[in-house]
Amino acid sequence: MNARESKIGASAEYGRYRLRGRQSEVAALRTHLAALTRGRGTTTLIQGSPGIGKTRMLTEARQMAEEAGLRVIHGGGDPDGQTIPFGALLGALHSGSDQIIPAGTAQAAPGTYWFLQELLEHLERAALAAPLVIVIDDLQWCDEGTLLALRTLPRRLSLHPIAWILAARTGPLSPDVRATIFALAQPGGQQLTLAPLGGKAVAAMTGDLLAATPDGAILQLAQRAEGRPLLLTELINGMLDEGGVTVADGVARLTRQRVPLRFHASVQHRLEQVSPLARKAAQIASVLGRTVSIDQLAELIGESAVTLLESLEELLSADLLVERDSALVFSHDLIRESIQAALPATLRKALRRQAVDLRLAQGVPVARIAADLAETAEPGDRAAITLLRQAARDLADVAPSAAVQMSRRAIELSALDPLGEAGLIAEALPLFSQTGHAGEAVALAESALLRPLPVEVEAGIRLGLAIEANRRSFSEAVRHSRAGVALPGLPPRIRAQLMAMLAFNLAFIDADETAEAEDLIPAALATADQAADQASRATLLGVGSIIANRRLAARRAVDLIDQAVAAAGDVSSGGLWLPGVWRALLLTTLGRVEEALAQADDGVRRAQHHGQAGMLRMLGMARCRIYLDAGRLSDARAEAEAVLTMSDEFGRGNFDDVSTRYVLGRVALHTGDPQDLARAREFAASIMETEAGHVRRSGAWLAAQIAADEGDLALAMDLTGEAVASYHRPTSSLASPPDPADEPVLVRMALRAGDHARASLVTEFAETRHRENPGVPIYEATAVHARALVDGDAGLLARAIELYHDIPRPLVLAGALEDTGTVVELDAALRLYEQAEAEHDASRVRDRLRGLGQRRSRDAPSRPTAGWDSLTASELQIVRLVAGGATNKQVADQLYLSPHTVSTHLWHAFAKLGISSRVELTRLVLEHDSVTR
Repeated sequence: MNARESKIGASAEYGRYRLRGRQSEVAALRTHLAALTRGRGTTTLIQGSPGIGKTRMLTEARQMAEEAGLRVIHGGGDPDGQTIPFGALLGALHSGSDQIIPAGTAQAAPGTYWFLQELLEHLERAALAAPLVIVIDDLQWCDEGTLLALRTLPRRLSLHPIAWILAARTGPLSPDVRATIFALAQPGGQQLTLAPLGGKAVAAMTGDLLAATPDGAILQLAQRAEGRPLLLTELINGMLDEGGVTVADGVARLTRQRVPLRFHASVQHRLEQVSPLARKAAQIASVLGRTVSIDQLAELIGESAVTLLESLEELLSADLLVERDSALVFSHDLIRESIQAALPATLRKALRRQAVDLRLAQGVPVARIAADLAETAEPGDRAAITLLRQAARDLADVAPSAAVQMSRRAIELSALDPLGEAGLIAEALPLFSQTGHAGEAVALAESALLRPLPVEVEAGIRLGLAIEANRRSFSEAVRHSRAGVALPGLPPRIRAQLMAMLAFNLAFIDADETAEAEDLIPAALATADQAADQASRATLLGVGSIIANRRLAARRAVDLIDQAVAAAGDVSSGGLWLPGVWRALLLTTLGRVEEALAQADDGVRRAQHHGQAGMLRMLGMARCRIYLDAGRLSDARAEAEAVLTMSDEFGRGNFDDVSTRYVLGRVALHTGDPQDLARAREFAASIMETEAGHVRRSGAWLAAQIAADEGDLALAMDLTGEAVASYHRPTSSLASPPDPADEPVLVRMALRAGDHARASLVTEFAETRHRENPGVPIYEATAVHARALVDGDAGLLARAIELYHDIPRPLVLAGALEDTGTVVELDAALRLYEQAEAEHDASRVRDRLRGLGQRRSRDAPSRPTAGWDSLTASELQIVRLVAGGATNKQVADQLYLSPHTVSTHLWHAFAKLGISSRVELTRLVLEHDSVTR
C-alpha cells in the first residue's frame, strides 16, 4: 500500500483496519467487479466530503480486485499537477512493472484527439488480454486532459471488461470536474455518496482503533467526530497519545473527559511538538507540493540535505509526512492544506515564487509550474510574461483551459505595457474562442482596439475577431475582416488571410453579398500568390467553387474545387473550409456518389496520416451526407452520431454540427423514429434563428418536411416561402449544400397544398438548372420529374424514373416510383425503402398498396430489426473484425473510418444482437459460424 492509503493523518494505519459501516457500498463494488468476468465494463464514482473515507473505499476496491485475480492500476489527481496534460491518468497507466502504456506516450501524441485514440487503443489491448480495474482518486484535482479522458473513455470502452472506480470530493467543483461527474453518471454509471458513519459503525471502528471494547464514555466522546472516519481516527489517537485511555481486561475506559488537543488542532499541535527546523521544513514543503523533493527543500531552507535528515525524521515520526517511492509525501491532503493555510499570504507567495525559480533553474518544463508562476508573478514581470506565453503555447493542444488561464494571466501582467498587452490579446484570441471564452476574448480585443495600435497588431486582432465571429455570426466576421483589409501597409500574408476570411463570410451571409465576394476573389488570389500563402489560396478557390455552384455553373464549380484541393496539398488547415470536404459534398449533390465517397475516404487516409483531427470530423460530416444520398441510412446515422460525439474532444463546431444534425433529421423522416424526429424538430427550430440565409433555410426546409409529413401543408408552405422567393436569382436555396432532388419533393408538397403557382416556379428553376448544365444527369432527372408532377404527365414520370436508374440515389428513385401510384411501381419502391431501412416510407407504401387491394406484410421486411440478419453490411464487417480480436483503432485504420464511427456501429450492432460485451460477441460469432458451415 502507498502512504496515502495506509494513513489518514494519524499514527493508526487506518487502511489496515476492517472497513466499517460501508456494507452496501462494498456490495455494489463487488457486483461491478463481478461483471468483469462476463466481459462487461462498469463505472463507479465515490463521492463524499473530505475525511469521509473515499480513499479507504478505493483501498477496499483494490483489495477485492486483487483477491479476485484482476489486474489493477491506480493513481490520482494532484493539486499541484493540474497543468500536466493527462498527468493523473498517465501516472496510473505508467504505474507498476507491467505498464499499460509505455513511458513517453504523451510526448509522442500529436494532439488531444489523437492522444485519446492512442490511450483507447492501449486500454483496449489490455482489456482484450485480461479484465482491468482502473482506480483514480481525487478527481477534483485531476488535470483537464485526464478529466476529458474520463468523460469519454469509460463510455467508449464500456463494451470491454474495464471497471473504472473513481473518487471525488463533494462541494464546490470546477466546471470540468462537474462535467466529468455528470458524464460518469450517464446510463451504466453508478454513483456512491458516502454518508457519515452510523452509531454501530462508529463503535466498531473505535474498538478497532483501540484494539479493545470501548466503554460508554468513550463512545459518547466518539460522537464528537460526527461520523467522519478521519476525525474519529484523530480523536482516538489523540486520546491515546495524551494518556486519556486505559485498557484492562480487553475494555478501554476513559480516564479524563476533555477532548484531546490533537482533535482540536491536530496538525498545528503536532507542528508545535517538533524542532523549529522541522517546522520550517514542513511549512516550506507545504508550498512545494504534495510530493516533496528533499534536494529542493534543502536548497530553499538553505541547509544541506544531510543536515535536514534529522528534521525530516521528526516529521515522519509525527505522521505529517510519510515515505513513498524514495520520496516524501504528506500523509493526507488535509494536513498539507492546514499547514499551508496557517502561513501568512505574503510569505506563502514568496516561498512559492522561490520554488518556481528553483524548479526553472533545474530545467523543469514551464508548463508543470505554470500555475504557481501565474499566481506569484507581479505586473510588469517580463520574464514571467514570456514564460506564461510559452506555457500557453505548450498547453494549447492538450490542456486548452489551462492554456487560457496562462494567457489571461500574461495579459493581466502586461497592463503596464498597452502595446505588449494588445499583442498578447491578438495571440490569445483563437485559443479563447476555441475554449468557450468567446465573450471574454471579444471584450479584451474590443478594448485593445480603442487605442492606437501598430498595423500588424491591429490586423492580428481583427483577424482573430473575424475567426471567432465566423463560428456564430458571418456578418460580424465580415465587419472585422473588412476593417482589417482596409488597414494601410499590411504585410501580404496577413492581408491575404483577411481577404480570404472576408470573401468566405460574404459568400455565406446571403446571396446579396455573393457578388461582392466574387469581385474580391481575383485581387485576393493575387495577394495570396504574392505571399505564397497556399491555405488562403485554397480557401479563395473553394469560395469561388461555392459561388459557381450557386450560379448553376457545375463544371466551373468542380474545376475550381479541384484547383483548391491541389493548392491545399497536405497543409493541416487547408484553408478556412477544407477544400476536400467541399469537393466530396459537391460531388454527391451532383449525383456522383461513388466519387464523393472515394474523395472522403482519401481525406480520411490523409487525416490519419498527418494527424489532422479537425479534418477527420469534417470528413465525417461530409460522409454522413453522402451515405444519406446513397440510401445507406444506418451508415448515415452512425457517421452523424460519431461526428457529434467528437464535440467533447474538439469543442462544438459550426457548419459541421449543423450539417450533421440536418442529416440526422432527414434520416428520422425516412425511418420514422419518434425520438429522432423530436430532436429534429428542436434542431430545425434553433437553426432557423441564425442570421445566415443558407443555414437558416436548411432548418426551415427540414421543419417543412416534418410538417408536411404530419399533414400540416400550410405550415410547410409558410416555412419554404423564403427559399422559394430566392429562386429568381437563380440559386438553389432549400438546403446547404443544395440537393437537386429536393425540388421534386417541394413540387409534390406544393401540389398537395393546392399551390400550383409555387410548384410551377420551382419546376421552372429546376429546368433552368438543367439547361445551364446539360451534361449533369441528376439535373435532367429532377427537372423532368418536377415537370411530370406539375403537368401530371405519366410519360415524363416514366422518363424521370428511367434517368434515376442510372443515378445512385435509391431513395429519390423510390419517391418517383411512388409518384406513379401503380402496383408494380409501388412494389418496386417498397423494396428500395426496405433495403434502405426507411421503415416510415415503407409503411406509407404498404398502406397505399392496401388501399389498392394489395396486402404486403409489415412483419417481413427484407431485413429484420433484431438478430444476426438485422446487421447492415457495415455493422457485419466491423463485428467480424472485432470478434477476431481487432481493436477499434485497427478496424478504423483498415476501413478508413474514425474510431468514433466504429464505436457507433458497434453500439447499434450490440443493441440488435441483444448483447453488451465483446466476450458475448465473440461467442455469438463462433456459434453463428458453426451453424452456417
